[in-house]
This record gives sequence, C-alpha cells and structure tokens, in this order.
Amino acid sequence: MRLKPIHLLAMSLLLAVALTVMSVRAENTTTLYDVSGMATHQRHFQHALSAAQQRYAQQLPANVHGSLVRQSNQRFAPQGMQDRARSRLAVALDDAAHAKAMAFYRSALGRKIVQLETRATAPEAVRAMQQGFPQQQVSPERYTLIRQLGTTLPALEVGVEVSMALANLATDSANELLGGLFQVPVDLVSTRRDSLRNQMLSDLPDTLAYVYRDMSDGELRDYLAWSQSEAGAATFRAMELAARDALNP
Repeated sequence: MRLKPIHLLAMSLLLAVALTVMSVRAENTTTLYDVSGMATHQRHFQHALSAAQQRYAQQLPANVHGSLVRQSNQRFAPQGMQDRARSRLAVALDDAAHAKAMAFYRSALGRKIVQLETRATAPEAVRAMQQGFPQQQVSPERYTLIRQLGTTLPALEVGVEVSMALANLATDSANELLGGLFQVPVDLVSTRRDSLRNQMLSDLPDTLAYVYRDMSDGELRDYLAWSQSEAGAATFRAMELAARDALNP
C-alpha cells in the first residue's frame, strides 16, 4: 500500500512523541543516578582504584603492575562505568517505580540517607574503617531494625561484586603476562564468591549500625518500610544490576 501524506504525517507525529518520551525518561534516569548517590559512589570507587594501583606499585614487579594498571584503567574507565549504570537504570525500572524512587530520594529522609551512605564510601571514611570503627552501642530493638535492613539493601551484593571484579581483574592480568603458558582458572576466583559473601554478611550489621549511626530509630523504621515496599525493592534491585553492569563490561 502506498503511503499517503496523511499517513506520513501521522508516523512523524508518533515518532516525535516517542522520541520525546525517551528523552524525558533518559533525563529522569540521569537524575535518579545522581540523587540516589550512585554517581558519588562511582567517584569514590575511582579514588579507591587509584589508591590500590599506587599500593601495588610498591608490591609488584613493574611489568605485572603495568599490566594491572592498563587493564584496570580500561575496564573501570569512569565514562564507561557511568554509561553502563545509566543504561541499566533506564530499563530496569518501570515508570511507576521510577517516580516513587525519585520522590523518596528527594524527600528529607532520602537526602539524609544519601548523605550518610556517600559519607561512608568516601576515601577518608574507607581508610578509617579499614583500621576498625568504634563499636556502636545499640538497643536490641535498633539492632533488629539494622539486621532487617541489611537483608533488603543491595550493600552486601554490591560489595561482593566490587571484590570479585577486582579479583577477576588480577586473574586476567596474570593470564595475560603468562602468555598462555599457564592459565589461572577463572573458576578458582569464582569459588571465593560464597566465602566472601559469608564473611561480609557476618560484619554487615555492625557496619550498617556505624553507617546509619546518625539516624533515629523512627528514621530507620521508615527506611526499612521503603526498602520492603514494592517500589523500594525494585529500586534496590535495579541499583544492584546497575552496579554489576558498571563493574563488568
């Protein structure tokens, strides 16, 4: 069938509407990436990566260190990580869940949570926590809230992904230098995932108690309620997937 001018006009209008919706959606996803703290966490990751590269310079032969730096700079290039995370957020949340996530992170509680969580991943805070952090004196009721929150937040799985990505990078660097004469089995690294998760899991309640030490019990209850809601669970799942995509090109 030959298209008449009226058909072409209708198709043009529909295309214009579709592009407008896609543009607005992309802008909103970009805003969610920023207001949820993900952009700040990524900048903090780059600081940690740079610090690790400098440490390894004192511990590894020059050729091994050079390979590690080259591969890490390629794999964890900031723009690439950001693009992959944004793309995943764009497809992992439907419009309703996305709108609720935006409303939460723009609320007073949401802004406070982002401030506390990004403070915890800042380079100076990470260095301090590596030396051990003060044990928090919390009531049994608050500790129960913390433990329940730990089962809903993506913190554990994202922590495992960061550790595994770095471990796999070291394996790739070793295999490149060995030139095929001997290969370090990737499965050998992967088998550490469960043991690593179990180790982090045992430390999670005390870590979260420290991170959220400036939140009241009422605020913790509200955060737990959000995390257990349909939109909250979908948001955290999308963030986990976005972090995984960012770390694993």
